[in-house]
Amino acid sequence: MREWTQTKNQGFTLIEVMIAISMLAMVSTLVYGSFSRTFEAREFVTKAQERYHGVRVAMERMGREISMAFIYDCRELETTTGERTFWTTFKVQRSGKVNEMTFTSFSHLRLTRDANESDQNELTYFGQSDPDDSSKTDLIRREKTIIDGRPGEGGVELILCHDIESLRFELWDAEDQDWVEEWDCTQTERLNQLPRLVRITLTVTDEYGEEVPFSTISRIFTNKPLGNWMKKSQ
Repeated sequence: MREWTQTKNQGFTLIEVMIAISMLAMVSTLVYGSFSRTFEAREFVTKAQERYHGVRVAMERMGREISMAFIYDCRELETTTGERTFWTTFKVQRSGKVNEMTFTSFSHLRLTRDANESDQNELTYFGQSDPDDSSKTDLIRREKTIIDGRPGEGGVELILCHDIESLRFELWDAEDQDWVEEWDCTQTERLNQLPRLVRITLTVTDEYGEEVPFSTISRIFTNKPLGNWMKKSQ
């Protein structure tokens, strides 16, 4: 006759349960810490990429628009018919850490059908306090689609780049073979003249609090008044 033996089921002791819970808590803490650092690093890199992308877009746009700068005449001329002529401008002046630049350009994009606009516009780059944080300075782009002889006034403003440290324009003077920081095509020494090259340096603060400069050089293709290229009617 087969004999059956019955063993007594034994459970975990309180000490074993406490040790298991402690080990589980340690492993969970290590796993959470690893994932937390991974997410923080990902967020850190994402913000840095977005920051530098915004700077590169601003630099590319300024360089493209400056390269299409033009002037017809930097003076308001009187015509034989009495018709009013609106003078164009190219002016760069130092204004604190963010230099100001106003010029006419062929860079306007007409986005509305049948709009009374052309590819000509007047642009101004300048610095302005951030509306949400007055301790920060934003790079502002003002565009006026109608050249009305009032440079730097009116137009539509938008933030081209948030939180910048400085913006510097350097202009190549072909006569002196040197870079200058100011230019005014209405003054006698540079009347109706445009620089051949414009060096743009935009400085921002990185994620470590260090200042990082971004620089590019834009070539102005039409550096003579348009009137010089136009033939007089016979």
